[in-house]
Amino acid sequence: MIKGKEAYLKKLTAGMYIPSQEMGRQLDGSSPPSVFIGSWNYPKVNAGPMIAPMHGDTIIMDRPESWIPEKKTQEEIIRYRLNLIRGKKPIKVTHLESRFIEKLRDISLSASSIESEAEFCHPPSGLSFSDEHTPFGPSAPLERLEIGNARWDPHLEKVYCDGDLLAADAVADLHSKGLPFSSIQKAFSVGAMGSRKRRRLVPTRWSITACDSTLANCFLRKVREYDLIDCCQVREFSSLNNYYAVLLLPTAWQYEWMEAFLRILGNEEMIFSD
Repeated sequence: MIKGKEAYLKKLTAGMYIPSQEMGRQLDGSSPPSVFIGSWNYPKVNAGPMIAPMHGDTIIMDRPESWIPEKKTQEEIIRYRLNLIRGKKPIKVTHLESRFIEKLRDISLSASSIESEAEFCHPPSGLSFSDEHTPFGPSAPLERLEIGNARWDPHLEKVYCDGDLLAADAVADLHSKGLPFSSIQKAFSVGAMGSRKRRRLVPTRWSITACDSTLANCFLRKVREYDLIDCCQVREFSSLNNYYAVLLLPTAWQYEWMEAFLRILGNEEMIFSD
């Protein structure tokens, strides 16, 4: 008997064979831009860039907002993610002035892909599938990291330079200006926003939750003041082998989320709700 969504997903992916990218100790390529901050051993975490073994514009590899509008297939998305090589280095979350974190900040705030050179302690290996973050390919500890000149996104640069702006206000302001959620989350993760004295690295999965919650609270304050609809409504959407149905009811704000996996491994009908 499978208990919980995480256990079901592990069983669902257990039989998958996906070869990882073959890598040597040196990598010369382009970061989408992308960084990953781990949560293990907090407040001393593993932080580092994710670099594709190719040059040029690699933004699409770490821009989930573009995958559905651009009609990317599951195979394309998985290939994007598993071609991102993760370098990592242990560092305290408060050491924001180190040269290494300055490079990660340049990557995260860059308006475009950034040329990168990395040397690892040993050839990167493995891959990572998790219910807590998007997949990525091989990883290894970093020995050296060099990056090209970064041109910061002007909105992110303005937020970084404002040491009095609260992080929650910065997240809401950047979203209102149309910045992709993934760009906001990366800037949050490398400690590039919030009151100057309180800034620190934030593990990637925590930063996603924090930015999600901040924006959701902003939306909820507005939604609670809307007039009630006068009938039940249904919205439908399909993408990447998923079908979505949103039922809108004429009540005060409340929600229930239900997710069903129907006969994927056999005759199972697994339903999870929140």
